[in-house]
Amino acid sequence: MKNNDKQLAEAFVSAVEGKSEKDVAQAAADLVTLLAQRNETHRMRGVVDAIDAVWSERYGAATITVEIAHPLSSTVKKKLETVAQGAEIRETVDPSIIGGAKLRIDERIIDGSVKGHLEQLEKALQTA
Repeated sequence: MKNNDKQLAEAFVSAVEGKSEKDVAQAAADLVTLLAQRNETHRMRGVVDAIDAVWSERYGAATITVEIAHPLSSTVKKKLETVAQGAEIRETVDPSIIGGAKLRIDERIIDGSVKGHLEQLEKALQTA
């Protein structure tokens, strides 16, 4: 029986829940082997996307990207890791942001940067 991408993703996420990094790596290798045995490696991207979706449904955000003007302090990093347990946190330093931060939580973007506010102001003034 051919499983759809979401079914494979749900099985994978259930299988790795609470497991060590080594066990997760083995489960990923087993998933790739299964798809290869079925001549379905072309489905890999869809399965990975489905894993992200299932993970988000169960545990919240899968990936959080923080775009800031200066590197985060260790205290702020620890607080962010505590609030977003289980999420992959990526930090991007972009001095053009000037201040504040731009967050991307999976597909949602929250722009609290000075640069973002100035761009919104510019658009508002152009249409006024």
